[in-house]
Amino acid sequence: MSDMDSLRQIIVDELKETKAYNLEGVLEKYELIPNRELDPMHSKRVYVDSALCRLSLDKLKLLANRIIKEESNPEFAKKCEPFLDDDFFEISTITRRKIVNWLCDQSNVEGKLRIDEMLSSAWDLESLPSRYNRSNALEDIMQHMVRNDDLSYKELFEDVLQVMYVSDAKFISLINAMLHPRVRNTDDQLDYVKNINAFLIADGYSCINTKHISGEPVYAIIHTEQGVSPKAKNIVFASIGKKPDIVIDDSLSNDIKVIDPDNKCLVYNIPLSSNGISWDDLVTWWNKGSSEYNLDVEKALFERLKLSLDSPPEIMFLRTYNNYIHKLGDNKLPALIPQVYCHYDPKTANMRNGQIYVHQRMDFLMLLPSHKRIVFEIDGAQHYSVDGKASPELYSKMVNDDRKLKLYGYDVYRFGGYEFKEELKCRETIEDFFSKFFKFYNIM
Repeated sequence: MSDMDSLRQIIVDELKETKAYNLEGVLEKYELIPNRELDPMHSKRVYVDSALCRLSLDKLKLLANRIIKEESNPEFAKKCEPFLDDDFFEISTITRRKIVNWLCDQSNVEGKLRIDEMLSSAWDLESLPSRYNRSNALEDIMQHMVRNDDLSYKELFEDVLQVMYVSDAKFISLINAMLHPRVRNTDDQLDYVKNINAFLIADGYSCINTKHISGEPVYAIIHTEQGVSPKAKNIVFASIGKKPDIVIDDSLSNDIKVIDPDNKCLVYNIPLSSNGISWDDLVTWWNKGSSEYNLDVEKALFERLKLSLDSPPEIMFLRTYNNYIHKLGDNKLPALIPQVYCHYDPKTANMRNGQIYVHQRMDFLMLLPSHKRIVFEIDGAQHYSVDGKASPELYSKMVNDDRKLKLYGYDVYRFGGYEFKEELKCRETIEDFFSKFFKFYNIM
């Protein structure tokens, strides 16, 4: 059975658990259209399958992700995991496992409370199924951790609570409960916060002191990453010549299509993981999904990217960066993606009577882990002068564009055209910058 068929059946099995008279509403919620000639009262499986059978594997993945996040069924998430990217939760299963492993090494996770009391402040344990033939998870915990001591923390977290596959909100509520001053004293809190934060930072989250109760600090997990949300879906880049002719192919899932056959434009539409896009990812995509290293393929991609660049400084910037990551021997470092459309206005400036809606195309984009987006602009004289004279108007437009990008969550770095006058010095400047850049963003 193909991945598409297997994932579809997993989703069918999940949705068919809905009462027959509610099934139409559930499918409508997920923008799914069943065969109206079928009756869900006769066969819920056939009814649901009729709504899924025309979906591609990518759309089934999107649907599975949405169900996981909205319904919070750990069994469903566990079944879907082999077919999905490793970031269907914001706090990934990798990070969760690291936190759980650390917790399992502690001697007193429940702190000043009984284990059932601490957990009940986060979850309704009576609504969770039993793993040991009892009425619910609360009875499991009472029997094996309160009345007796024959259930380990590892079994509690992984088997009874299934914290690897619950929603982000549930996972966060569990950690918040452990950190509450009614559970831990201040010194113990600080130890837990320090160690848990060391794992959370990779996913853009952090435990911070949000308030005080009776003078004691209350910690909560919040999203601190200033990257862009939602995650990138389509990257339109390396356009040669005129503006791409783009249409929305599916308005419900925001699928786009470049329909002008004369326009040379690249579209990266592979679902992104939380690791961003590395040079290796880009080469694999260019090589039609083959991850086998091929120097000729890599060179062909570089030459294609170079064709989209407007000036020698831009070419030097791209070439120096790629040479630098090859010198470091690490093609897992982020790809430098040229001429990327951030905003897109389908009309030309002439069609808008000379008015430009917004600066649309970035010189270079870099997608880092945790959905962090970096913009690099190479500023020639045309960015700030007209006929060799400084133009306050052009400069104002440039800084206005920067402000907008930063408010959208992008980090913006500009290089002046004058920096590219001496090639050797320029290469040294770029390499020195990226050496510090990688350290600043914890890439190396």
